[in-house]
Amino acid sequence: MCKALHSLEIDDEFKRAVDELPAAPYEDLQQLNAYILVAISRQLYTLQRSLKRDFTVSERNMIAWEPLCMGCGRTDRMLRVEASSSKGSTSAPVSLKACHACKMAFYCSQSHWDAVQPRHTEDVCEDGHDGLTQCHVNQEIRQDVAFANIMARENPTSEFSWAPERAKPSWESLKGLTWETEYAAMVAKVFYIPDEAASPFVRAASVGLSMPMTILWALEHLNTDNEWTRKETLVIHVLGAYEAEINHANIFEEILHRLPEVKTLRLVLCGPELARLASPRELQQMFDMDTCPNCTSRKRKRIQRLYAQTYHEYVKTMGSAYAQPDLAVAFNSGSSQEATTSWKETMSLLVKKKIPSVFTAYNREEAEAEAKLLRAAGANLVPALGPTKNVWGSISCKKEPSKATGFWAVNGWLAGGFR
Repeated sequence: MCKALHSLEIDDEFKRAVDELPAAPYEDLQQLNAYILVAISRQLYTLQRSLKRDFTVSERNMIAWEPLCMGCGRTDRMLRVEASSSKGSTSAPVSLKACHACKMAFYCSQSHWDAVQPRHTEDVCEDGHDGLTQCHVNQEIRQDVAFANIMARENPTSEFSWAPERAKPSWESLKGLTWETEYAAMVAKVFYIPDEAASPFVRAASVGLSMPMTILWALEHLNTDNEWTRKETLVIHVLGAYEAEINHANIFEEILHRLPEVKTLRLVLCGPELARLASPRELQQMFDMDTCPNCTSRKRKRIQRLYAQTYHEYVKTMGSAYAQPDLAVAFNSGSSQEATTSWKETMSLLVKKKIPSVFTAYNREEAEAEAKLLRAAGANLVPALGPTKNVWGSISCKKEPSKATGFWAVNGWLAGGFR
């Protein structure tokens, strides 16, 4: 790979592409990101031609997350090519500089920094959270990486996951609440840390907790009254389920903790990839999952069943035994990018049977693309449920690859909710 990268800098086609770069920073961020995607695609094509093999995941990620100027998309490699060309001057920059505050945003010259600095350090970042700037979110990411490394020393086999065991005395609307107001004080108490040190714990916990909290948020907006909060049994069908739903299975108990009048939470997880995680004996079997001491003493149950099928296949298999759930949810379905034909069939079924449903996505682009699919299937989307930022999406943000700016998060956006 090292030799291939070196050959890229002397490749005539790559040099021509670098020569076409404008000197001034882009004013249109969407246009800049489109250029970056093209430039990276060109680099990958040239490198693969040199390697004569497919990339490893690490190699592809190295190119996709390569530092670049927030103003023009230039990388260190491009700057070296410009500096070594006949057009390059002795004053031409040969390496990127980093924002002194976050160390995760870069610029190639002072003029480009002056152009992007307000957007980076002053403007609210749309795909961040809680009105933070891009610079602030970057700083949180650095904290989160350090936190994950510390937690990995304690448990190297799995990521941090936390499910609160307290039970609410009654249902409380989620409107107007935030991750910090709901969980920061509790985290500080449970882990014996100062209140001001709770934020990394809350962000890490929000990855798993975003699933039950999104379910509750959707139910609150899809029902006209609170009768659903007083049901004996609440039934949730999870579409496209896989590792995230299995690894964080205990966290779904937060639904019981916030709905004290519900006695039984019944989860049906559907997804073809579940066959990789469960044995044939485990599939379609009903499991009484462990609950916290409080729920156990009150004889409250959390029942789970797995089906290694798409949802429309599951409905067909069940036939007359199929019962409509209180909510069908697809977490980060990727339906606009993978298995789209199959997802369209599931969406059509959900609309036809008038099943209360909600879909989430990692970012705005995915959410808007999936919203189009849902509308095409006939869904009348509830405005509060998408496409829009998910109030209860994870606040543990990750940098988007192949972009000057941007973040994604688990269940970060709501693609659409309907009934």
